[in-house]
Amino acid sequence: MTLDRPNTASSTAAAVRRLAISQGLSLAGRGAAMTALIWVVYDSTHSSWWVSASMLGIFGISTVVSPWAGHAGDRHDRRRIVVVSSLVAAAAYAVSAVLVGVGLIDLLIALMVAAASTQSALGAAVQGAVPNLVESDDLSWANSVVGAFKSAGFMLGPGVGGALLAVISPAGVFAVSALILVAAAIMANRVSGSFQTVRDGSAGRRMDGYRVLLSDPWMRRLTLSWALVMAGIGPVIVAEVILAHHFGVGSVGYGLIAVFWDGGGVIGAVFGRMLSRRLEQPAVVGGSLAIAVGFAVVGLTPVFWPVLVGMMIAGSFDSFGVVAAQNIIQRRTHDAVRSRVSAALDAIVLGAMSASFALGAPMVELLGAQGVYVAAAGIAVVATLLLVPMLRVEPGAAPAAGARGDRREGVDRRPQPPTAPRRPEDRTATGRRGGAKRR
Repeated sequence: MTLDRPNTASSTAAAVRRLAISQGLSLAGRGAAMTALIWVVYDSTHSSWWVSASMLGIFGISTVVSPWAGHAGDRHDRRRIVVVSSLVAAAAYAVSAVLVGVGLIDLLIALMVAAASTQSALGAAVQGAVPNLVESDDLSWANSVVGAFKSAGFMLGPGVGGALLAVISPAGVFAVSALILVAAAIMANRVSGSFQTVRDGSAGRRMDGYRVLLSDPWMRRLTLSWALVMAGIGPVIVAEVILAHHFGVGSVGYGLIAVFWDGGGVIGAVFGRMLSRRLEQPAVVGGSLAIAVGFAVVGLTPVFWPVLVGMMIAGSFDSFGVVAAQNIIQRRTHDAVRSRVSAALDAIVLGAMSASFALGAPMVELLGAQGVYVAAAGIAVVATLLLVPMLRVEPGAAPAAGARGDRREGVDRRPQPPTAPRRPEDRTATGRRGGAKRR
């Protein structure tokens, strides 16, 4: 299946693909570095507590810095934010290669946590930029492309890191990760088109993303539902390695569990390009339910191969639902605050997952590895029930600015006319497209 739209201008399609590839490279490089970090920390300390503490710091930092990360994407040039975030992480990984060589593990962990803080800014800037590169009707296609490369980056990063560890030292893995991040920065800098139509130059509005997110009934319900799902996924991540031992599939089976989840994510994102507006809300609800089904398959199977099927089902429909939700969120938020809303959403759901890591070990001891998956499936069912009332509400009726053509400063919550007036620069070759959508 191609990731191009026949009716999308080639220059715009190229811009979206380059931004998507840049983010995918960035995530792959970060994933490879994370794999090297886990290996080094455990090899040096032989303590799972050190590994858990490192993961908590790396995931938790996104929650802490989200107000600043989102505000940077709305106040400053989003292209610059994407480029700088990759370059800062690249520099951190280059220094990490030196720290590994001299055995300064404490400083290595601190530096990796600092590097992880830039990922929040990257994600918020990309989500804010996408609606400005395409027409509103093309959101599904654009978000599908970005989501597919994002899932591919998540999938390939640990695989690349693991493969490199088999042939070179951890220091070499950090060096390669740094080079991948530099390539991501170069790719982002080559993206044509504007990353934003409105720049909020005001200071002191870092929490506007949370205010907009939680004051909108549709997005508030979505946030609560996703936070529940992610709270169930935290213990699942802890249980994965125990699950592999339970079925006797070793490190290969353990790696395949993640590959099938993220591989399913690529498939779901690609198929998300075909979503029509009227199917977006059912896709959000169905995606949450499919996660429950996939986890239930993993938790109830007596043999290993259905584990991979269940993970692919969950990953595919999770990604498909994410495309749909991003389409709606991007239409419901103004360009001036869009990065902050994205950062706030990520902070809440990732914060829920980070906090749930603490429950992983007790749940595994109490329920067993497969029992953790069954519990996560039950949580996903509850999250789905929270989303069902959304099917009776038309998202387009909520006040929101157009994806392009919104020239107001700040955030205006009044209802907008169906079609915003087009600006002169929108009547270029990149502004005459029909459409698709994406969340």
